Amino acid sequence: MNKVTLYFPTPFPYSRPYKGVPLSLLAASRILDRDGYDVRIVARHLFDDVEKEILAHAKDSVCLGISAMTGFQIHDGLAIARLVRQHYPKLPIVWGGWHPSILPEETARDPYVDIVVQGYGDRTLPEVVKALETGGDLGSIPGLTFRKGDKIVQTPTRLLEDLDDLPPIPYHLVDLDKCVWETELGRRTITHISSYGCPHRCGFCVEPVVNRRRWKAFSAERVVDEWEFLVRKYHCDSIAVIDSNFFVDKRRAYDIATGLLKRNLKIKWGCANGRVPQLAKFEPEVWEALEKSGCSTILTGSESGSQDALDLINKDMNVDEIAKFTELCNRYHIKVFFSFLVGLPWSADAEENRRYVANEYATTLSLIDSLLKITNRNRFMYYMFLPYPGAPLYDRAVELGLRPPSSLEGWSNHLLSPDDGFNIVTKQKWMTPGQARLTAMLTQYIFGLLDPDTYETLKYKVSPGVKRWLFTVAFKTGVAMAKLRWKFKFFAFPVDYWVFTQIYKYGKIV
Repeated sequence: MNKVTLYFPTPFPYSRPYKGVPLSLLAASRILDRDGYDVRIVARHLFDDVEKEILAHAKDSVCLGISAMTGFQIHDGLAIARLVRQHYPKLPIVWGGWHPSILPEETARDPYVDIVVQGYGDRTLPEVVKALETGGDLGSIPGLTFRKGDKIVQTPTRLLEDLDDLPPIPYHLVDLDKCVWETELGRRTITHISSYGCPHRCGFCVEPVVNRRRWKAFSAERVVDEWEFLVRKYHCDSIAVIDSNFFVDKRRAYDIATGLLKRNLKIKWGCANGRVPQLAKFEPEVWEALEKSGCSTILTGSESGSQDALDLINKDMNVDEIAKFTELCNRYHIKVFFSFLVGLPWSADAEENRRYVANEYATTLSLIDSLLKITNRNRFMYYMFLPYPGAPLYDRAVELGLRPPSSLEGWSNHLLSPDDGFNIVTKQKWMTPGQARLTAMLTQYIFGLLDPDTYETLKYKVSPGVKRWLFTVAFKTGVAMAKLRWKFKFFAFPVDYWVFTQIYKYGKIV
């Protein structure tokens, strides 16, 4: 009995399409696949009837594995777990991913969870599978939380280890054509993770909880080998790097760039996450190598135009460094995806906190105005602060009135999208639903339309002919409206934004 069934819950409500590589499950499968296990990975974008697939494979599996982040993945994961428990009540159900790693004990108390894998599961899940198969002792495996009778057992933390001795990602376990998608990087973009963890201490982030501020990476040669494989085998023309912090090791980033050049790999790559203070100190030869190798975009958490806000979240960064970094990226023709947040937990006094939040808006929008004067080709994304358990600012948010869920299922609607509901806003004292909607409007509409690359990226998602013509007319009208709103900072009566969201929704562009 050497089959393992793994389920990747969809991140969005069922009405929203999703494409992507289930990297967490592929990473957790690499040793199992090498050791001869029959691993079946199921996801809604990979199969027409996931319930049928799950029941067919779970019947003779060692266990069912589910990986989930906070939000809708929990909802979808629980739906599958209930289905499997109903048909195969004795089959162990193992949960992993970010949310179970953050709240392992609470997750393990759910009746549809038997075992929680904390942190990266590349080594832990294979050890769990082998223990379940042979009747081994789960208590001897680090990085687990599980129920034993009425008790919750938690084993010692599994720290990040060297990664280069891990087998390659077994991409053959999924239909990769259903996982690649068109982005501004290319027509066949695939996501990739080249490192785990982050050594920094941002107050809103749970990396310090999950990976204890450790960072481990695959070597530059290993990364280039895998990217070349994806290009040659699967005809990918672009790589979206989704590491928590890709640029921790400057020499490694440089070696990846020069390695791509030496092999003459004609690809675009980007979305690589990096910190402004570190990147701003990179030497010209590093920037030149990045540009020549096809690095087209960098994602950075600039967070706020308020120095007080940056200090509150322990960003260890000065606002002035953001402009210097922007000028460097512009010089080397690299587009920046700036991530900002708003709505920090400042004060127990609700009115005082709203004034702080108003200052966050004012200083950040002023900063964005100054960055737009350097170049208009960057992208700005604005999000509400989301208090995650374990992050330093979480306890502070609870003190200010946040009423967090107390069960796994309760976290399934912990969402921020205006299409999915403002559940967290109703539990805060310091932001109004109107401010939350403004944040969404800025990101989805204003900043989206101010980005000159948006039209080229989206138009191919609309059928040629009348539909594309109508989309083009609507898009250009929206651009004109967005520019006016931004120029005068007038965001009231957002009828045009509502029309824009309907075009997205019913045109099935997202």
